[in-house]
Amino acid sequence: MNVSLPQTWEQFVAGQVTSGEFGNASEVVREALRLLREQQENRALEEMRTAFSGVDPHGGQGEPTPEARALIGQAIQQHRKSKGRA
Repeated sequence: MNVSLPQTWEQFVAGQVTSGEFGNASEVVREALRLLREQQENRALEEMRTAFSGVDPHGGQGEPTPEARALIGQAIQQHRKSKGRA
């Protein structure tokens, strides 16, 4: 895969490699993607918490059933639609 970056991002990546923080440009991009995925996962977790706030104040235990997972997915989608982010 080849990725084109604006000059400012190329300079930033090169600076990270030059600083010794990363061994090469691929390592910089992998770390950036890892951080993006982590951010998205944290956002999804927060959305789930918000969507289910007050649903189970005693805190459920164990793994959800397939039916519960489907309901969770529906609740998250409804929450996203209510925020305009479907």
